[in-house]
Amino acid sequence: MRTALWLVCAAGLLSAEDFSYWIQPCSVEISQRASCVESDVQLAQWALEAWHRAASTKLAFSRAPEDHARIRLYWSSGQMRLYGEARPIQVDGQRGAVIYVNPDVTQLGDEIASAASGDRLLREAIVYLTCLHESGHALGLTHTGKFEDIMYSFGFGGNIVEYFERYRHTLGMRSDIRTHSGISDYDRERLFDLFKDHP
Repeated sequence: MRTALWLVCAAGLLSAEDFSYWIQPCSVEISQRASCVESDVQLAQWALEAWHRAASTKLAFSRAPEDHARIRLYWSSGQMRLYGEARPIQVDGQRGAVIYVNPDVTQLGDEIASAASGDRLLREAIVYLTCLHESGHALGLTHTGKFEDIMYSFGFGGNIVEYFERYRHTLGMRSDIRTHSGISDYDRERLFDLFKDHP
């Protein structure tokens, strides 16, 4: 695994807002409790990469120890009964968030469980999009009511299975997740507005 998610030129790094991050490894013990798999860690990293690309030079991400990371992602157990959750925290005087992602799609309702039972790639799409959505909250983005947005909230209604399958249909293989961000134009506009003070 690479020691850094990406390289940022020196000039861009100086003007970008840095979000340090830590992603919980999926150990045997964590896997037994949360039903994660080791490759889920990569999906979480790809989600952060997607936000980095969307923000261009306005954001940078760097790995940090768990207790100093502004973004801390944990794999939650099926008892959570949610796709994910982001809880705001302060880290060394800066805004951050603790993120919980439920990778056990069998706990997310019969419709999702049935759709994903024979489609491993749909399961990975759901985990990736959940990491993407919750890390968007960690950056400061709020929910939208636009079905095409990654920051869309199911509280506005809409077909949940259709939401995930729409993204799944853009994928031919797992590695396509890295090049199909799932971030809409409106998500990108809101991200730029949020960090408009950064060159």
